[in-house]
Amino acid sequence: MKYSDKLNGYWEEGYHYYLEFRNEKLTVRGYNRAVSLKTKVSYDADKLEAGERTVIKLKDNVLSRTYDGKMMTEIKELAYENGELKMLYYYTIMGETLYTLKKQDGGPFRHIIIRDDEFMEKLQGIWEEWTLDDRKGNPLIIKGNNVSWMRGGGKFHVVSYTYNKKEVYIVPESLTESNFNAFTSIQVLPDMLTTRMMVCDMSMPLTVFARKDMLDKIDIPAGAMEKPRNTMICEDIPAIDFKKEFLK
Repeated sequence: MKYSDKLNGYWEEGYHYYLEFRNEKLTVRGYNRAVSLKTKVSYDADKLEAGERTVIKLKDNVLSRTYDGKMMTEIKELAYENGELKMLYYYTIMGETLYTLKKQDGGPFRHIIIRDDEFMEKLQGIWEEWTLDDRKGNPLIIKGNNVSWMRGGGKFHVVSYTYNKKEVYIVPESLTESNFNAFTSIQVLPDMLTTRMMVCDMSMPLTVFARKDMLDKIDIPAGAMEKPRNTMICEDIPAIDFKKEFLK
């Protein structure tokens, strides 16, 4: 089968998705650079070379599934048009979104700014968990380039992204994931670390960590006072009173 160098290479939407074509192979990465899909493609290369709108057929189009294997997100259509890629994305909860991707030099990691030299030293040591009541929290410990909390953790980098250089995050060393243990993100803020957690499909309030001598001095973010909320899939999970159920 014939392929086009107009399509081969990296395509970028800007925040959500990064596509890489290598002849018959397509790799789709999400915003966290983790691979969402690897599949084979076919298309009319002559039509594409002529500049006509060309639909690219995917052998597999499912980007993510629920815990029980049902489709959650998929690519409904992918087409080359006027030198751009048009990706019609479908999410079972939100419906359809049309993304426009442009061809880029360099791979999907070029937007990541590694800031270990600036932050690694000041992050070292024990960070105490702030709690809503008098219960003792679980400390987050950073030693070298390892972060640990309860039974989870791993090696990390400190990064920002070119689209928002002011925000600083701790991410796994591979740069292709966003979470340690149950954390979906760890953000570095002045005098504190804030984290988000997912439990099944429940979005939990922010978890806040600070140095022991700063726990009663920091300005606690409003997100730490929220109640858990069901995000999408586990409809049988009722609304939960965080203090009653989780802070026993």
